Amino acid sequence: MPPLITRRNIRKRAVSLTALVVVFLLLTGINLLQPPQPEATDKVIIEIPPATTAAGVGQLLKEKGLIKSSLIFRLLGKLTGQEKMIKAGQYLFSPGQKPHAILQTLAEGQTVETEVKVTIPEGYTVRQMARLLAERGVTAEEDFIAVAKDANLRSRHFTDPVPKEVEFKWEGLFFPDTYSFLPNTPAEQIGQRMLERMEEIWDKESQGLGALPANLSPRDIITMASLVEREAKVDAERPIVAAVFYNRLQKNMPLQSCATVQYLLPEPKPVLSTPDTRIPSPYNTYLHTGLPPGPIAAPGQAAINAALRPADSKALYFVAKPDGSHAFSSTLGEHIDNQRKYQSK
Repeated sequence: MPPLITRRNIRKRAVSLTALVVVFLLLTGINLLQPPQPEATDKVIIEIPPATTAAGVGQLLKEKGLIKSSLIFRLLGKLTGQEKMIKAGQYLFSPGQKPHAILQTLAEGQTVETEVKVTIPEGYTVRQMARLLAERGVTAEEDFIAVAKDANLRSRHFTDPVPKEVEFKWEGLFFPDTYSFLPNTPAEQIGQRMLERMEEIWDKESQGLGALPANLSPRDIITMASLVEREAKVDAERPIVAAVFYNRLQKNMPLQSCATVQYLLPEPKPVLSTPDTRIPSPYNTYLHTGLPPGPIAAPGQAAINAALRPADSKALYFVAKPDGSHAFSSTLGEHIDNQRKYQSK
């Protein structure tokens, strides 16, 4: 005869079944809260976009193989109160990490940002640098331009005042080089670092010199170097180009550097017009004798060396050849002949 089904028996069976379900869920949950690959040491970069929901984060982690269950991950977030604390950003996780450790990192916003390498070409202006840095996500273009006008940056060498008739700026004094920056680095830090790099190069190149050429200041030497950088395309010619400018300074002749006029234009031109050379500006070396008020671009190390150690030459003129090199001359007659020879076509 089968046993009687009583309320007491039903209650016992229900309790037993509930206990089994609880144990099953507990064991399953414990298992799902373990790392997918406990022995793994490799790292996975994961980007959490802004406004991503906890469910979306769990799904993303599951797809990357960092957790076993997106549902358990979300329940864990609800139980700990960290579900709504997850912050956007770039993170570095391992499949060997436990979900609660990953959740803790996300809630605390312990992001890891990879550095961005940026190469600033020689001869760049501040505006070109700012555009490049912004394109690479390093800093805002307008912020970097503002820093270039910030007299509060610290300098050991380039402290001589600029002429009152021009706006103060660090144009040409941010050294062109390859740098590594974190995304969204403050523009002040970038400017200071590039200025300090220029000072390192200055210390190296000026070592062993007595008085500077023509008794110029360090800022004026960098200004000269910027003209050399923009005019000379062949490394071997840089000291000769520098010599031409120094010789013209000595004779109180206008430098007549096309590069100073190009600096005044919104965009460079292949060939300057006569009206271009008449643009009223203290930077226009067709209209004014002496150096411009400051650098017109960032000179590289070779140009700085040339400005510090010009060639022993009496040349006063140079004409660009089609291949980018120059023909140098010491008299106006020779210069006119070179113009006819190389620029008549």
